[in-house]
Amino acid sequence: MLGFVAMEMKAGGYLTDGTELHDTNFARIAEACGITGIRVEKAADVDGALQRAFSIDGPVLVDVVVAKEELAIPPQIKLEQAKGFSLYMLRAIISGRGDEVIELAKTNWLR
Repeated sequence: MLGFVAMEMKAGGYLTDGTELHDTNFARIAEACGITGIRVEKAADVDGALQRAFSIDGPVLVDVVVAKEELAIPPQIKLEQAKGFSLYMLRAIISGRGDEVIELAKTNWLR
């Protein structure tokens, strides 16, 4: 999933479309392009992966796997972002995609 793209679409009030990528290993794609790729699947491994990445002379792609609906919350939420996100949730529910809103809540607020 292109999580950040999906999040920006939601913050703009849009339903996500074209952001679902199933089991894409971006680290392997980077390696196929001749760039060092490091994949992180556990939170405990992030520090080590970043240390390794910064020790490499040259470009590195660090692919960190997170929960599908994990939000990257900005330090300050602007009124437009809150309005857009609310509009996204309303549109999702009206168009029969309320399960996305429930999953979003479970992942970010109900843990």
